[in-house]
Amino acid sequence: MAATVTRSRRRAAIVVALLAVGFIAAMALSGARPEGQWFVKFEATGLMRETPERIDRIELTATGRRLHFVRVGSGAWTAEGGPSQVSAPLASHLEMSLRFMHVAAPVRVMRRDEWEGVRLEEFGLDPPRYAIALHQGDRVVLATAFGSTNPQRVAQYVRVEGRPDLYLMPRFVGREWELVADATSRR
Repeated sequence: MAATVTRSRRRAAIVVALLAVGFIAAMALSGARPEGQWFVKFEATGLMRETPERIDRIELTATGRRLHFVRVGSGAWTAEGGPSQVSAPLASHLEMSLRFMHVAAPVRVMRRDEWEGVRLEEFGLDPPRYAIALHQGDRVVLATAFGSTNPQRVAQYVRVEGRPDLYLMPRFVGREWELVADATSRR
């Protein structure tokens, strides 16, 4: 009796192993894995379509100052005109700011006809609290102006140069840029 049970288990193990090998072979031959309910395809929904790694220069205008950051060949950031790399915390804020611009979706998109009769100063956008221009080589990838927060203070008004809409972005997006400006004012 024990020998029969052992043979049955051995056969079941062989069948399971063959099925697994067959599944892996089918995936290898088709070049794809089955998409299921547990797999969610990532889609960047931020204001910037380019990946953060493609940005090699940042211009940040805040509190009357114009700051320039340049990505060097190693991927590290330097303050334009400065001989050395920026501090690790500042570099971290720059990278996080870029990532948020790429992946953070607007809370709301206000079409031009929704805000047409309202002056931009009511959104804190004339003049803006701060402005950012992101570059890839000589090309401006994205130029934005950040205004005031909404009454609940969870979102911030943003205007993108060349687009007619206004965006309500999650507050953490603008907060990260403010941390960059704050870190440079303490130097």
